[in-house]
Amino acid sequence: MKTSLICMDIDGTLVNDDKSIPYKNIAALKKASDMGIRLALVSGRYPAGIRHVEEQLGIRCLKAAIAGAYIFEDNKCLYSRHITTETAYSVYDIAKKAGGDCWFFSGEKWYVTGMNKWVRAEMQYVAASPDIVTIDELDKNAVINKALVTGSSDTVKKIYGILGGMELNAQLGFSSDTYLEIIPQGVDKGTALERLCEIYHIPIENTVAFGDEGLDIPLIEKAGMGIAMGNAVKKLKDKADYITTSNNEAGIAHALYDLKIIQ
Repeated sequence: MKTSLICMDIDGTLVNDDKSIPYKNIAALKKASDMGIRLALVSGRYPAGIRHVEEQLGIRCLKAAIAGAYIFEDNKCLYSRHITTETAYSVYDIAKKAGGDCWFFSGEKWYVTGMNKWVRAEMQYVAASPDIVTIDELDKNAVINKALVTGSSDTVKKIYGILGGMELNAQLGFSSDTYLEIIPQGVDKGTALERLCEIYHIPIENTVAFGDEGLDIPLIEKAGMGIAMGNAVKKLKDKADYITTSNNEAGIAHALYDLKIIQ
């Protein structure tokens, strides 16, 4: 098949466990770009976190942030979806009672309700800092593209169980065992791929996608060629067309060469 677009999740996929991009991935993706194949970073990260990775990669990419709720190129927003203020407040109330903390993402802005080890780790990964706010300090008119709950694995599972029984007009998904994401209904990485293809006039059958977590399954399923990382969860591997090596073994480069997408 002809490949016109390569879509990549970031954490656990493009970057290794040290949050750096293996050199082999950089070299292979530069070769793909030089061949005229467009590259897209499709991630649960907010825009600053994706820009940071794009800078490390050194290649201009299309970008679908916040699991596809915010699509942008350079400094221009091309597509945006949001959860309601009522949903954001409900998530905050439940999380606080259960001992979790909340993050809120609004376009280029990142808000947190408290400083903890997860916030500090994210600050290091994305080279950006959030605004620390109380829920009442959030602008009532702010467009919240995503809420995220952090805490221990047990705490986050408990919060998931409570939120899952509520009518939030939003969807829940884990990006790790300590990160619960709340995103707009009908938004996922698969719809992000569809939007990218519409915006840039790319046949969806000419796309290749890489992922490792449950949130990447819609992306893998929609792409012309869906590729699971060697470290991917089983349910994603079961949906994939091909399983490559792990994120610590430059799995993206391995697949691009093995499938002869690049030579």
